[in-house]
Amino acid sequence: MSFTIDLLDDATRPKAPRIEGVTEPQRMQGRRLAMIHTMHLRQMAEVRQVMEHVTAGEMQVDALGEALSDMQMSHNYRVFGSLCGQECRMLTFHHTAEDRMLFPALAAQDNDGLRKVVERLAAEHEVIHHLIERMEAAARAAMNEPGPETFASLRESFETLERVVVSHFGYEQEELEEALGYYEIEI
Repeated sequence: MSFTIDLLDDATRPKAPRIEGVTEPQRMQGRRLAMIHTMHLRQMAEVRQVMEHVTAGEMQVDALGEALSDMQMSHNYRVFGSLCGQECRMLTFHHTAEDRMLFPALAAQDNDGLRKVVERLAAEHEVIHHLIERMEAAARAAMNEPGPETFASLRESFETLERVVVSHFGYEQEELEEALGYYEIEI
């Protein structure tokens, strides 16, 4: 899959100018975003744990030569698909709230550097949304037709999404921490 922006290359990301006179309480206000991101990253870690469980079960079934329609394996695929879907919905809601409320408030400040960061973050949300859709399609396929091929596709989709989200969250937190508190933008 090719991206119009390389999300994992920090050199392509604009930097927000440092804001003189930011106080520690303002920085703390800005760090609230990191707390929200931590919740999403924990849920992604739960998804990863379920994926590892399914992977271990899949290897066991293959080694024994049993049919891939084994009831426990099918159940594991469905649990994993449901958990993926839940986190995808929550992540989409989080980004939609940022796009509609947080980013316009930041872009309205008289700060071109900050505006460029917000534009980049919004562009990254578009790519992440595409990755979520791709992963949801892979999860449906794995739930409807459990097997090594569909699970491998799901796993690859999840791992790509996870790498991009971790990178995006780190960038967003770093670049917006000062501005969120300084401009008194509620999260």
